[in-house]
Amino acid sequence: MSQLRDNNIKKLPQDIYDVLIIGGGINGAVSAAALAAKGARVALIDKGDFAGFTSSNSSNLAWGGIKYLESHEYNLVNKLCKSRNHLMRSYPSTVKEIRFFTSIQKGFRFPAFFVYLGTILYWFMGRFFTKSPRYLNAKKIKSSEPVINTKNVEAGFEYSDSFLLDNDARFVFNFIRSS
Repeated sequence: MSQLRDNNIKKLPQDIYDVLIIGGGINGAVSAAALAAKGARVALIDKGDFAGFTSSNSSNLAWGGIKYLESHEYNLVNKLCKSRNHLMRSYPSTVKEIRFFTSIQKGFRFPAFFVYLGTILYWFMGRFFTKSPRYLNAKKIKSSEPVINTKNVEAGFEYSDSFLLDNDARFVFNFIRSS
């Protein structure tokens, strides 16, 4: 692979490019694809394999940042939800909705219904783009998910985010191919 990379880098001076992007992760790949779509001649290089570092170690989630609600980072959640929705709209065969379920134990630092209200806020900030959150009392949890021990459960909820159907590297390569 390094021989192919070295040969491609040696060929760079033989052509004229409008833009040279250094870094072949998701940000470099998306930038290259966007610029190429606008007619720019783009060269993209990386010190190793494309999508080989940070982009290769992701969770494969394209999420709206629900955890940032607890620290009141509403602007960040808003931006992340907009980006998630854009990815789901733009790449419907690759970025899919996924449901998450969690139960809240009795004595948790927040009442279960308060945490559920956080999922409603998250859904609202996501512009109702995904399925609505669902609140479940312990009895409903036991009937819908019998493997969950509900002995000390106050309640639970489901909410949606999205994930990359293939994997992160393939997602990056698709951008590189299009540029």
